[in-house]
Amino acid sequence: MKIARALPMILCVALAACGGAPVSNSVDAANAMSNELLDPATEMARRWATVFNDAALRVRAAKDMGYTIGALTAGAPGTFSAKSDEQVIQLPGSPIRTRSTLEASGTKADLVDRYVFTFTSTGDDGRDSKSAGDADKTPLRVLSGFLGRFDVQPTDPIKAGIKSLQPVDVSLPGARIVFDPGPVADPEHKRNRSSMITIVRPGATSPTTPQDQTIPAPAAQNKATRK
Repeated sequence: MKIARALPMILCVALAACGGAPVSNSVDAANAMSNELLDPATEMARRWATVFNDAALRVRAAKDMGYTIGALTAGAPGTFSAKSDEQVIQLPGSPIRTRSTLEASGTKADLVDRYVFTFTSTGDDGRDSKSAGDADKTPLRVLSGFLGRFDVQPTDPIKAGIKSLQPVDVSLPGARIVFDPGPVADPEHKRNRSSMITIVRPGATSPTTPQDQTIPAPAAQNKATRK
């Protein structure tokens, strides 16, 4: 691991910084630093925190996935948000076109409470081809690519739910991720749908979901729209 390789140098710096402090104190400080750096939970919590508080990385990560989004700006009292322009995603050879946007919102200009990715797909011709199946994975590719820029990833249950177009609501150590596949209006063209992925920051308490959308309840959605 890169963390492990960097550890000896960091420990040397820590020991040198102790100057004339007793050796026992220096060792204790170095051990404490070592434990923190090698603790997976601490490291993952740090990475997840950057998803919500690193504005520069957020802009770059969004741009890498085709979304142009700026800094959060003030809206209604106590709310801040930023929304990308709509992009069209269409895989080579696929008849399905997906229009997608990304919106970030929160109660502070420097802290995102939630992200909302929307995906509206059209063009399903009813055939169950490989290209059509690949289009089903568009939301997962976007989510994985965006989070990958922060060195975090959705878990297997999240991936499985999104790929199979099933509702998902999973709480991770650093975020809650909700996937709403949307209702199926026409069983003959089931890929014509509007779906949504919401990433919620732990501790977010204010209802700042963009456009007054509520986070879906997957169990209820599943019962109402699935046979």
